[in-house]
Parts: sequence; structure tokens; C-alpha cells
Amino acid sequence: MKTPTEILFLWHMHQPFYKLPSHQDFYLGWVRLHCVKDYYSMAKMLYKFDKVKATFNFSGVLLAQILDYAHNKAKDYYLTLTLKDPKSLTKKEREFILERFFFVNFERIIKPHRRYLQLYQKKVSKKKFLSQDILDLQVLFNLAWFSPYSFNEDKGLRELKEKGKNYSQKDKRYIIEKQYQIISATLPLYNRLLRDKRIEISVSPFYHPILPLIYDTEILKEFPHLKRPVLRFSYPEDCRYQLYRSKEIFKKIFRKEVKGSWPSEGSISEEVVNIYKEEDFNWIALDEGILFKSLTTEYVPYDLIKNQRHLIYKPYQFSGVNIFFRDRNLSDAISFIYQGWEDPVFAGYDLLEHFKRIHYHTQGILKNRIITITMDGENAWEYYPNNGVDFLETVYSALEKSQILTTTLPSEFLKKAPTKRLEKLSPGSWINADFGVWIGSKENNLNWYILRRVRDLIEKSKDKVEDLDKLKEYFYILESSDWNWWNTFYEPTGDFKKLFTSYVKEIYRILKKRPPSYIK
Repeated sequence: MKTPTEILFLWHMHQPFYKLPSHQDFYLGWVRLHCVKDYYSMAKMLYKFDKVKATFNFSGVLLAQILDYAHNKAKDYYLTLTLKDPKSLTKKEREFILERFFFVNFERIIKPHRRYLQLYQKKVSKKKFLSQDILDLQVLFNLAWFSPYSFNEDKGLRELKEKGKNYSQKDKRYIIEKQYQIISATLPLYNRLLRDKRIEISVSPFYHPILPLIYDTEILKEFPHLKRPVLRFSYPEDCRYQLYRSKEIFKKIFRKEVKGSWPSEGSISEEVVNIYKEEDFNWIALDEGILFKSLTTEYVPYDLIKNQRHLIYKPYQFSGVNIFFRDRNLSDAISFIYQGWEDPVFAGYDLLEHFKRIHYHTQGILKNRIITITMDGENAWEYYPNNGVDFLETVYSALEKSQILTTTLPSEFLKKAPTKRLEKLSPGSWINADFGVWIGSKENNLNWYILRRVRDLIEKSKDKVEDLDKLKEYFYILESSDWNWWNTFYEPTGDFKKLFTSYVKEIYRILKKRPPSYIK
């Protein structure tokens, strides 16, 4: 009997740093809310399936923020406004709640809930919200960020869900305390799974920068369709620091050395791979588009290579680092397609049929076969019925029983499967195998210009500054990919632009310099 085809699930978790400079509390509450709904449940789910394995990737800054909530009971502005009595809210605070506390999936969360839908329609029709309306909204928004597992585990949460309306201040306090309990249990849950060898945990660079662009924006010479910033930005030492910081926090939490990474947004270059090697990483995961570009030659065109699907179902090696290439079609189907299917169980079986077809197609070509699913492990699920639980449990359950499919971990698979050496590794990311989301547009190139100007200012002033470490840390925050991501995609609140500019302005303030007029 031929060996089963192995499935590598790599669920990526990331949120940027949500504190404004010199603020004790977080501004945005997405770490708290996603931890309660997604980070906890994704680990909890594995306890139902003893034979299923999965890999979880965290950015270092996300781990740091989870620790802050778990150990210090950190707060955020959303939490503060949740606990506040509606009668004591200022006009500005009421407006914030009425705008932000509907930021959940309409079809899956608001529409099925009678009271939530009623409040939404009240907002749309611009009717006045009474204090009880605000209170119910505060509760319903926070209840929406619990996973089905938490409702199953906790009678109090179930009763609050069934209550539906006319909530009290006491109800809010119960919900927030339950959130803190879940957050405090989350990383220990991952630690236990790690000790039991049920999971592998990998990291992205600490503040989630696009490392090839941090290394040198001149890499855009390989992408003539992207306009280069006015000033070159090139700081390879920052790449090393961002990786080192993630390694450091990983070891603090999990008491071992990290071996793998999903580079931020799957972004890579040959120079960055060399840094991964220097930092003692054993493997990274990238998008299939990078592989196809890397295998393209003068005689073998890209369009021919990309149709050879079997090429992505084995590991490769470049510059001493092992590489798994994700199946873009299936990863993106889970991320963006199956969520729209009315029956999540049927969607799960459809994915399994794709796995089976790959197995039968490749079993005569490759002795050791691996299908790599790499995707966002937190943001997709609110678009699914029941937060994706029915879909994922269908897939996990079938894989646990299958004779031809099984799950694996990167380090485990590498012990038995040979890797093929790549002669070159083309630069790019998981989106279009280039960097166009984060550089090339007018807005994003302005950010790169600002980064270079700020860095030059820090370098000139470093001997005169008392707290140089704080200045540098603020700068590393500015290297995050998120600020430019939300320049490219629609972001109505302006929160990410606010976070970016606040750190730029704070650096200027510390250095006793006036920010230029283009920093708004």
C-alpha cells in the first residue's frame, strides 16, 4: 500500500501593535476579541480530534499583546466603553459605540439575531438610541466574539445569549471577566498541545514587517511595474532584530527554540532567506507563485511551470533553509470561497475531495507528498456559519479516519522526506508574487519616504537622546506591514493611519523637532 498523502495546516495569527505612544491601554480591541473567539477555539478544536495535527504561526507582537491581557489584565478603548454605563457616556463615546459595535459580519451575526438586527435598523434609520439600546449593543457586540466552544462550556454565557435583550451592567461585567479567563487559558492551551506534539508553532518577524523591503527597497528593480520610493530604504540589521525579537518571546512562552516561520505576508527574497539561516530557522512557508517564478528559465516559461501542480506537493531547500509552498487554490478557497456556501459540511467534503484527487494524481509521482494549506487563521471564520466550526470539524473528523490522507507538522515531515534544492528563489509575497500591496502607490511610497527621513533623524540624534531604545522601538513599530496594507485596502475608520502617524509624531516630539507638513 502506498503511503498516505499528508496535509500541513498552517494557521497564521497576527494583529499589529494597538497602543498609541505613551498610552497604558490599547486603542483597538482586536487582540482581545480575536483571542476570545479564534485563537482559543482553534486550539480547543484539536482536543476533539486526537490524531489531527496543525501548525500555528504567530507574529511576535501578537504574542506580546496576548501576554499583556493575560498577565496584566490590559484594557482597550472598546473594553472601557463596554463597561461604561450608557448614561455616563459622552456624545463622542456614544458615537464611537454606534459606529464600531456593529463591526461584525452582518449575514452571520447581526441578521440572525432579532435584537441586534433591530438595533442595526435603528442606526440605519437614524433613530435615537435609548440607554437600554446602548447597553444591549455593548453586550451583543461582545457576545458575538465568543466561539461556539465557549458557549458550550459556560452556562452563564448560554443564558446571556438566550436572554437576547434588556441586559444589565452586571451582565457586561460577567462577559468581560469571562473574556479574561479565556485569554488567560489560551497560551497554556497551546503549550500543552505543543508538549503533546500535536502542534508545531512558528513565528513571523516581531512587528510583522515585509522583510525584503526592510532589507532593501531597491528590490523593486525586479518589479518594473512598481514605482520605487524617492529615497532608498535599506536596513538589513532591522530584519535580524525583528526575527530575534520573535525568537525571544517564543522561547519565553514555550520554553524551546522556534524552528519555523511564515514570513510576514509570505514575503521573501534570497537575502532574507540568508538571514533566516543565520538566525537558525530550519523551515519557512511561502506561496506557490514564488516556486513557479523560481523554476522559470529562459527555456521553461512560467505558464508551463504553473500547470505542473505536482511540483508544489514536496518540500524544497534554498541556502540551507527548507521551504514548503502553499497550495494557493485550496488555501484561498478556505479563506474566501467556502464561506459563501450555505452548507459548511458540504463545503468541508468538497475540500476533502480535492485532497483525494491530489493524492491519486501524485501518488505515482512522489513517494512523500504534502499538501500545504497556509492562510489567515482568524479573520476567515466569522464569514462562515457557526464561526467555521462545522466546516473545520468536518474536515478534521474525516482526516482522522482516512486511510489515504493524514495530517503532519513541518519538522516531522522533514525528518522523512528529502528536499529538492532550488538554484534560485524569486522575491515576492503571497499576493501576486510581488510587493505591490505595500509599496509602489503614492500613499505607500510616502510612508517609505517618511521611514527613511525618520531613520536619518534618529541616526543624527542618537548621541543626544536619553532614551534611544524607546526611539528605536517606536521605529520598529513603524516598520509593520499593516500600515501600508490599509492604505491599499478600504479602511473607513482611519485607525491604522492614526496609529502610524502617532508614532512618527512622537519620535519628532522626543527629538524636539517639528514634524514636516506632509505628516498629517
